[in-house]
Amino acid sequence: MRNSIVAKSQRFQSTPFHLLPLLAVLALCVPGMDPSIVFAEETPPSEIKESKLMIRGGWAYVFGANATVAKGGPVLGVGGAVDFTTTLGGDTSTDAIRFDTLYRFNERHALGFSWYRVGLSGEKSLNQQIQINDQIISAGATTQTGLSLNTYRLLYNYSFYRTDKVELAFSPGLYVIKTNFNFAGQGTINNNPGQATVINEQVSVPLPSIGLVVNYNLSPKWQFQSRYDYFYLNIGQYTGQMFELYAGLEYRIHEHFALGAAYDRLSAGLKSSGNQGFNVDFGYNLAYFYASLYAF
Repeated sequence: MRNSIVAKSQRFQSTPFHLLPLLAVLALCVPGMDPSIVFAEETPPSEIKESKLMIRGGWAYVFGANATVAKGGPVLGVGGAVDFTTTLGGDTSTDAIRFDTLYRFNERHALGFSWYRVGLSGEKSLNQQIQINDQIISAGATTQTGLSLNTYRLLYNYSFYRTDKVELAFSPGLYVIKTNFNFAGQGTINNNPGQATVINEQVSVPLPSIGLVVNYNLSPKWQFQSRYDYFYLNIGQYTGQMFELYAGLEYRIHEHFALGAAYDRLSAGLKSSGNQGFNVDFGYNLAYFYASLYAF
């Protein structure tokens, strides 16, 4: 794990669970869906065979994003504390893309992979002094900032309870969250007026997780899908934690094709209490609209 992002410590934002009913309504109104399809006679469960491979991808709207760091040391390259949104004018909402796959070896065992990227940017004239690495940037300097969070996730599902209606699965996994921070500033730097600086920082945070999958078939064509992932580790001077909630509704248009909408909340943090202590927190909410392909 090497250099990182800048920002000020900030508590995780609470999950807006009131959005979940809205997502369910949106799923009923997927553009281009013929209303006659929704109210057509449902296919008997026996006619929709379970596929081994699922490939899912789509567009997402990200909101309530935050990324923070306080009191950096040599690992992070950040001095003092800086808030990405308030101090650097960073966005809290943006567009994103996401892909998920799942391969079922049999009715009990499955292996999955996910990738999603959130990119934020900001421009601002500083109203306070900040420090990044050995660069002290005075108030009044103009700044441009970019922050991207790439999340790679490998997971294993063990379905310990399955019926025609319900699936419950234990799901250990591994998250690798790669953060890139790009900063450009112009103004008084290290007490020298009219200077410019460009700084690029990066950190990769591997976080093992334990999850629970809960899927419920509302009808032969409608399925509620959810999973809950959590991680907490305290070793020596280091503490890490992560939480992700995914909940959505999917409509199976065809045996091999489905459309859906989901809400996702991800929060993660890493803290060190040593002499070069630091505190990294980030999180975002995601409204996900997707298509799924079921094969084999």
